[in-house]
Amino acid sequence: MQTVQDHINLGLAFTVSKNFGQAISEFERALSINPDDAEVHSHLANALVSKGDYEKGVQEYEKALKLNPMNMSALMRLGRLHANMGKHEKALEEYKKAIEVKPKDMELKHALGDLYLKMDNYEEALKIYRDILDLKPEYSEVRFKTGYIYEVQKKHTEATAEYEKVLQANPKSSGINSMLGNVYRELKDYSRAIDYYEKAIKLNPSETGVAYNLGILYYNQGKFEQALKELQRSKSTVGNSDICLLVGEIYGKLGKKKEAIEEYKKVAEMGAADAEVHKALGLIYMEEGQQDEAIIEYKKALDKKGDDVTILENIGNIYYKKVMYKEAKDYFTKSIEKGRENGDIYYKMGNMALKESKAEDAKKYWKKSLELNPENEIVKKNLKLLGG
Repeated sequence: MQTVQDHINLGLAFTVSKNFGQAISEFERALSINPDDAEVHSHLANALVSKGDYEKGVQEYEKALKLNPMNMSALMRLGRLHANMGKHEKALEEYKKAIEVKPKDMELKHALGDLYLKMDNYEEALKIYRDILDLKPEYSEVRFKTGYIYEVQKKHTEATAEYEKVLQANPKSSGINSMLGNVYRELKDYSRAIDYYEKAIKLNPSETGVAYNLGILYYNQGKFEQALKELQRSKSTVGNSDICLLVGEIYGKLGKKKEAIEEYKKVAEMGAADAEVHKALGLIYMEEGQQDEAIIEYKKALDKKGDDVTILENIGNIYYKKVMYKEAKDYFTKSIEKGRENGDIYYKMGNMALKESKAEDAKKYWKKSLELNPENEIVKKNLKLLGG
């Protein structure tokens, strides 16, 4: 006949081999013989939790603690289990009981600090983390969490101080270098931010998020070639329309119109093209002399943003260049009606009016053009010829 200890030993062996169902059966057999064994209730709770039966696990931990309120392991595990189940107040209750038993226990303090962090109670978490660091300054994990809280609280100078100490202990951590880059970026110390991002990329070239942040900083500094390199790196694993949009803009600034068009098309294919994307494509096509393509893109932009006077004016300019005066006049008129005041529009409206033999209308438009652009010698000459 097997004894209580035989069932306990078998249960522990099954637990080690991750055969939790058998482990539970053995612990239950042990408890059927001796239901008042707190340690077996704790073992059974561990197996139940490992199998995913959290509610029953809670019940067994509570039975273990009723029989032995000083069971630190059960207090810790029950607190952690409540925390993982989102029952933070219950977890807090268990941790506080454990603290009363062992007030200097470092692992327990750490768990309590982590619970306060989960509860967004940053001040209480900081107090506990600082107590731990006073006793153990080299505790990098706690120091990292302290830095994180400062960062969340927007105390960026304090955050950098903590992260720098973590980095001293972990100089090859791309993650810490990246977080220092983030904090220095918030402090607007862009030179240091770039230094840390570059270190992070060197340590882990596949860090696409860091590459993106670095690309943005280079872009803001006007370093378009370097920005392009980092943004392309970030795009290699992340099909992000925002990245493609920015890459397209950079290609445009570098005069690489074909490449810019390809990037903007990718944005459209992702279903993320807004009015500005179509507007940018329209502008590039217009600059490249692809007038029909430009009109198509500008009209798509108008479908999304019908009151953009610049788009209306540009479509008018394309039709004017194509000698399609009726269409040009329509778009110029819409632009004016929506508040566009541009001497060039009135100059062209005057030219079209003259071609229609409407001399008085031509003079009216040219006079308006001259009001907006008094230095336009061509308009002055035209008015003089018409006796205006």
